[in-house]
Amino acid sequence: MNAPSIFLGSLIAITCGLLFHLIRGGRMSRLGLYVATAWVAFFVGHMVGSWLEWNFLQLGSLNLFPAMLATILGLISASVLSGPERPPIRRRRRQKPPKKYG
Repeated sequence: MNAPSIFLGSLIAITCGLLFHLIRGGRMSRLGLYVATAWVAFFVGHMVGSWLEWNFLQLGSLNLFPAMLATILGLISASVLSGPERPPIRRRRRQKPPKKYG
């Protein structure tokens, strides 16, 4: 695997993570989770595809089919395992003491 393949794979993985966040929604922490999960799952899927010699849907030296399959499964599992998103914490404003006139 050469540098252009790593770069292209990173772009595809990040795009998948961003699209999943666009569909699923959430805060910025979820965006980071989805992008990191997509990136890791993409390259693990590529390596497993190379190890099993799955040559279906190759783009250069990238095994796209197993990589995309692993990315989709990884994103779904990350979404399920992270649970429902909690509402943001609202902090109460500190009330100023009343002014004393007199």
